[in-house]
Amino acid sequence: MEHVEKYNVKTQVKQAILIFLFGAIPMGFLMCPQCFKDFDKGFPVALFSGLMWLFLWKGNEYIYVYTDKYVSWFETPIKRMFIGLGLMVLYSSLIVTIIGFIFYIIVFKQEIDVSFFSELKETAFYSIIVSMIIMSFFTARGFLFAWRQTAINAEKAQREHISSQYEALKNQVNPHFLFNSLNALSSLVYNEPDKAVEFINRLSDVYRYVLDSKDKEAVPVTEELTFIESYLFLLEARFENNLISKINIDGKNGFVPPMSIQMLIENAVKHNEISDDHPLNITIYEEDKYIYVTNSVQLKSREGASSGIGLNNIKSRYSILSDYPVIVEQTEESFCVGLPILQIV
Repeated sequence: MEHVEKYNVKTQVKQAILIFLFGAIPMGFLMCPQCFKDFDKGFPVALFSGLMWLFLWKGNEYIYVYTDKYVSWFETPIKRMFIGLGLMVLYSSLIVTIIGFIFYIIVFKQEIDVSFFSELKETAFYSIIVSMIIMSFFTARGFLFAWRQTAINAEKAQREHISSQYEALKNQVNPHFLFNSLNALSSLVYNEPDKAVEFINRLSDVYRYVLDSKDKEAVPVTEELTFIESYLFLLEARFENNLISKINIDGKNGFVPPMSIQMLIENAVKHNEISDDHPLNITIYEEDKYIYVTNSVQLKSREGASSGIGLNNIKSRYSILSDYPVIVEQTEESFCVGLPILQIV
């Protein structure tokens, strides 16, 4: 989520003309005040200083923009600053040397002697100062854009988090879920009292987790999986042997958005037939720093097109929290979603 400018040709040409014009006279006067008393001397100096300004400004601007593609202000600001500084100084020294040689030898007709290198050194010195000023401008602008983007991301994350809370609470507290949970509980009370007590405890755990995580953007994988175990217990009590779940995660380091795995399980239960003839299989496993949630596909006969709200919500939250995408793979037999495991320092 980094700032990379889109270049418009007309805009760039206008900027180049302005930089050339406003850089030619001030920098030329700084280099040789007496030269501007004579047009024949002043014009080449103005042309030289104008080209110098143009190449220094636009070249350093391109360096700044394309460095942003590979080194993030958000993740490594110190590294980004020093890499930008190094590239700008290197480029500026190179361009000053090239333009200096061309103008001093061809235009100014100077001989290559001690004075030549002395003037070139002085020009390079002033040009490096100019480059430092340019770099300071782009650095300040970079921090400004980074700060603004951070604020935008924070606002987007808040909106997505609120949407996630609503979606999770809607799935959990809606009348159908309560009715089905209480119906399953009523049968357990008479037939399996001990399991009924555990059912109540697990139901309490589910609601407690929903409330505790409502203000968090990410939670440890361990906490999410503990919640998922309670959630699956409720579903398995309801569907009995018709819902078969398996969790195969060895390492439980890292973070995930709260209730992201639950939303995928909820979608699987919502859209697929679960019966003696068609038991639903749900598998949760870890592979290559992703947590995958896979379910068998046996769509309900009257099932309409899915709105995709839950999955889109998860993708939007991940687009803010991680550079790694959510993976979605669907075949006629299975539906699989891979969630990147977040590493939060």
